[in-house]
Amino acid sequence: MYLKRLEILGFKSFADKVVLNFERGITAIVGPNGSGKSNISDAVRLVLGEQSIKSLRGNKLEDVIFVGTEKRKPLGFAEVNLTLDNSDHTLPLDFTEVVVTRKIYRSGESEFYINKTPCRLKDIYELFMDTGVGKDGYSIISQGKIDEILVARPEDRRQIFEEAAGISKYKYKKEEALKKLAATNDNINRLSDIINELENQLNPLYEQKVDAERYLELIEEKKKVDVTIYANNIDDSLKKLNKYETDYMFVKKEINKVKVEIEKQKRIIEEEESNINELKNSIDVNKENYFKYINEIETINGKIEVLDEKIRNSQDNIDRLKKSINESKVKVNLITKDIENIKNNLENLKAEKKELENNLKNGSEKYEILKKEEDLKIIKIENAKEDIVDILNDIAENKSKLSTSLSMKNNMTEKLLNINKAQESLKKEVAEKDEERIKIDNEINLLNEDITRLYNDKKLSERELNILDDKIEEQVREHTKTLNDFNNTISRLNILKDMEKAYEGYSFSIKNLMKYIENNNNLKINVIGVVGELIKVDSVYSLAIEIALGSAIQDIITKSTDIAKELISILKKYNFGRATFLPLDNINYKPLNLSIDKLDGVVGIASDIIEYDKSIEKAIKFILGKVVIVKDIDTAIMLTKKLKNQFKIVTLNGDVINPGGSITGGSISRKSQNILKRKDDIKNLNDRCLNLKKILKDIDECKLDLNRKREVIDRKIEDIFSNIKKEESQIEEYKKRKSIIEFEIKKLSTIINDNEAEKKQVEESIKNYIDDIKNYENKISDLKAKKTSIDDLIKNYKENQDNNSEKLIELEKMLTDYKVELAKYEQNIQNEIRILNEKQDEYENLIKNIDDMENSLQLYLNSKVMYEDDKKKYINDNEVLNNKLNETKKLIQEYDDLLKQKLIIFKDKKQDLAIIEENHSKQLEKEHKLDINIQKIQMDIENMKNRLWEEYEITLSTAKAYIINENIAILRQRSLRLTKEIRDLGAVNINSIEEYKNIKERYDFLKKQYDDLINARASLNLMIDETNKIIKTKFKDNFKLIEIQFKETFKKLFGGGHAELILTDPDDLLNTGVEINVQPPGKKLQNITLLSGGEKALVAISLLFAMILIRPTPFCILDEIDAALDDANVDRFASYLKELSKDSQFIVVTHRKGTMSVADIMYGVTMQEKGISKLLSLKLESA
Repeated sequence: MYLKRLEILGFKSFADKVVLNFERGITAIVGPNGSGKSNISDAVRLVLGEQSIKSLRGNKLEDVIFVGTEKRKPLGFAEVNLTLDNSDHTLPLDFTEVVVTRKIYRSGESEFYINKTPCRLKDIYELFMDTGVGKDGYSIISQGKIDEILVARPEDRRQIFEEAAGISKYKYKKEEALKKLAATNDNINRLSDIINELENQLNPLYEQKVDAERYLELIEEKKKVDVTIYANNIDDSLKKLNKYETDYMFVKKEINKVKVEIEKQKRIIEEEESNINELKNSIDVNKENYFKYINEIETINGKIEVLDEKIRNSQDNIDRLKKSINESKVKVNLITKDIENIKNNLENLKAEKKELENNLKNGSEKYEILKKEEDLKIIKIENAKEDIVDILNDIAENKSKLSTSLSMKNNMTEKLLNINKAQESLKKEVAEKDEERIKIDNEINLLNEDITRLYNDKKLSERELNILDDKIEEQVREHTKTLNDFNNTISRLNILKDMEKAYEGYSFSIKNLMKYIENNNNLKINVIGVVGELIKVDSVYSLAIEIALGSAIQDIITKSTDIAKELISILKKYNFGRATFLPLDNINYKPLNLSIDKLDGVVGIASDIIEYDKSIEKAIKFILGKVVIVKDIDTAIMLTKKLKNQFKIVTLNGDVINPGGSITGGSISRKSQNILKRKDDIKNLNDRCLNLKKILKDIDECKLDLNRKREVIDRKIEDIFSNIKKEESQIEEYKKRKSIIEFEIKKLSTIINDNEAEKKQVEESIKNYIDDIKNYENKISDLKAKKTSIDDLIKNYKENQDNNSEKLIELEKMLTDYKVELAKYEQNIQNEIRILNEKQDEYENLIKNIDDMENSLQLYLNSKVMYEDDKKKYINDNEVLNNKLNETKKLIQEYDDLLKQKLIIFKDKKQDLAIIEENHSKQLEKEHKLDINIQKIQMDIENMKNRLWEEYEITLSTAKAYIINENIAILRQRSLRLTKEIRDLGAVNINSIEEYKNIKERYDFLKKQYDDLINARASLNLMIDETNKIIKTKFKDNFKLIEIQFKETFKKLFGGGHAELILTDPDDLLNTGVEINVQPPGKKLQNITLLSGGEKALVAISLLFAMILIRPTPFCILDEIDAALDDANVDRFASYLKELSKDSQFIVVTHRKGTMSVADIMYGVTMQEKGISKLLSLKLESA
């Protein structure tokens, strides 16, 4: 078998699906730090069932799912598929290729598959067991695993040897067997408790069964006697019933005659009453119309008042509009006159403006002639000015160049000074850096000395930690032992409580009735409980009291007789069976006046030696107040003679002398799980639980104290380790600082050399700029002379120009005055036009308003006419309604008179009916008395029938089969005798016959199960012993082989030296730890914790290779285990790895060239995109 392929999607930095194909030999996985190459070995751990997220370098499960980047969204799940070539069927599956899959989700859920079939994590563990492959095997070894193997406690180090010895499968089977054994023991204990309880139930049930069978015989005889008596009583009652029924029929006929007369009178009264009601209805209708007319008249009057108001408003609006129309027409006439005046003014202004425009035109023509002459002279002057500008530009350009050259010369001079200053500063800085480098070397030496001291302190603390761990482990073992005892006690206590709660040991009827009561609040309040629940008995007296109680232990105490009666009805209704009740309001007892306490062997009256609540004293005295408890049978016999066989006497051993002298005795099961003893056991178990809890608390406090001490040492070690790391980090910082300083010194030296070269260039530039300055000064002098000549020429032109300028100024002033006047005229014309437009708008608005007001006036005139018409109509309607109102009032008066006459007649008819009804009542009373007598006799007959059915479940028709042909008086005497005999039997549990049968069957069934479990426990113990023998043998044999091979491998990898593996406890091969002692070449034999980092790694590699040689794994993943090796050791490691690859497949995560050199296939892991790992592959044979 070998690893064929690995597929990863969404795991850690593998956002995209990657596939790694493997072949036999060595595959190297390389890449820079942080590229994600170790995530490949973590992916294999994950799919093999690793549950520790810390082992996968995370804090929680979702940490190993791709979390996303700035450009990529996070994924919701991760999936890893591991494909194995199973051609040799190393795995116990009928497949040549096996694919193991694990999917994990952010919710924390995991899914496992084998060849795409869902499975459990347990199935994957079992599949790879003893193959060397698995999360706990040695097929995946990382740098951390190397350290773990070496620094682990010897007992923890054993685990990897067990995997190499091939005993993991046997340990797993042993653990499963131990779990089954624990479960079997629990079941045995549970069954033992139940069987003991059943055994305690069977003996008293047998006695109850015998009493029940005698009881049934007596009941059957009494049934025949009572049925005969009931049948005779019923026959007498039927004769009386016949006479009463004849009298009843005669009275019934007389009542019917009177009833007909009453009905006739009632019909007459109803007709009169109907006429009266019709008359009343007519009055009500007319009154309703009367008030309706009044309302309508008031409504119309209101409308007339509204119309009057509207007519007044319309007239007011008509007057107001007429006035406004006249005022607006006056305004229209005034505005028409204003518009004519404005138009005349506008025509005058336009004529004056025309004359002014002609004067402006003539003056402008004269100005243009003079202007042309002046412009010609200006052109000449401008040309001369342009020449001056060119000269000035040349002067400015040369001055600018001169200024630039002077500036550059000054800059270069300043730059030369700066270079000289910089050179001095740089040389000084180089000297300071060199001094700082020497100080850093001194600090590094001091830190190295301190680190050596800290490592020594760490070793001392680790020794203290190991001692504390041993003590803690001892406390854990003691805690486990006590906890198991506590759990067993709790289990037994819960069983007894469950039995008590379920009324185990009580009859079927009591169980069902008490469950019914629990669900009924009214009953729950009024039912005090079962006798067995309500008393407390010392364990010394429990057997005697239970025997004394007999079936009365199941009697139910109630607060009243009514509740007892209700409970009996429930028993019958649901067919639960029978029960005995002790109602406190109906129980009476006579206290024993016996002086027996001082007699030898006498314990006392049974009711006096038990504990119970004072409220139930009557009930307890009733059932136990006449029972005497004595020590032994001899005392009982002596006492019964003294008491003349009048009382029941019970011995502590359970023997009984009954009233009358009969003796019951014999062997009784001494098991402790009867009803009364069970209460005592529950108390004892509760006490034991409390005691065990205290012991567990003490152990926990001790553990807590030890753990606190351990935490102190742990913190001390962590502080030491932190200080070591801190100082190692400081050393690294110093080394980095030293490298930076050396780099800066080199950089400063380069700058100094560059500055010297630059200084020479600056000095040459200064010399060139001095020559340029002289040249530019000469050019500027020549240009200034040329400018002076042109200035004289411009002066002559300007003198001739002054004369013409005066004439042009006069003309310009005149033209300006014309333009100002013209503008004023234009402004006046515009103002007149604006005023004209405003007046015209005002005219049009007034005309429109007049039209609108005339329209509104017409509307108001029309409305007024309409309102006046409506008012006339309402006045006419009012007159009609007033006529109707008067007519209705007259009609109401006529109806009232008629109603009074009808009411007098109706009263007379009612008096006649009352006389007839009085006679009818007397007849009814007579009928009622006869009916009561009939019902009473019928009820008596029915009660007797019901009692016949309730007591014996037979009807009157079927009772004939039970009737005895004897004298009734003799039968009544016999019934009393049978009743006394039944009462003397006491409370009888009829269900005991069936219960005894059921419990016996259940007892036999559980006893067989118990025997089967005992046999199964023996088989499991035998299998565990056999497994232990196999584990010891295989561990011992393989350990010797590994030790021999380890010595050889160690010598090859170290080039000599000596190594040994030592069992810490050779006599306990099941639990012994493993110590590793090594002696590298040229050194003394020492513990591995004293080796250097590289030496430790090589020791672990030697042990790993030894295990692979003894028990090769199908494949082995080595994750940077060569990181701590120097180059020479890497070469030896790589050479040995190459040799081992002939029999095993290796996948090596590395960055060492020596290891890469022996690889057959190489995968490169890169991060082209930040946070996302990519793969590159290369077959080295074909490269």
